[in-house]
This record gives sequence, structure tokens and C-alpha cells, in this order.
Amino acid sequence: MNGIKLQGQIESFDQFVILLKNTVSQMVYKHAISTVVPSRPVSHHSGNAGTGSAGSSYHHGGQAASQPTQGSDDAE
Repeated sequence: MNGIKLQGQIESFDQFVILLKNTVSQMVYKHAISTVVPSRPVSHHSGNAGTGSAGSSYHHGGQAASQPTQGSDDAE
């Protein structure tokens, strides 16, 4: 992996960006991210189908580390 490693909790996201919160909040364009690694194991529950809000433009998430591609100026 090359580039800058960002760590934090995904505070929200939309179609184009992820808002990553650690000591400060950073907005990172999705197209600049090459790898996302969860900080803890992810459980896949089959009971979550249909619980999403299709009309909402922002979503709230959990912790992750993202790896923007090298040369991206979106990670600063």
C-alpha cells in the first residue's frame, strides 16, 4: 500500500465523500480511497435488510481506516 493512512470513525458519508472523524474531522473523496480496513471484525446480520433510509443523503457508520491513493490531495 502506498499513500497516506487515515484512521478514525466514519461519521457520515454520501455518494461522493466520507467524513472521517478522529482528533479532527476530514472529508475524503471516495475516488481517492484505495483500501478500507475495519478496526474490528464485521458481523453480517441477515436481519438488516430493508432498514436503510433510501431518501437520506448522508449515512452514519462505524470505525475504519482508509488508504487514499498516492498523490491524492484530498487527504490533507
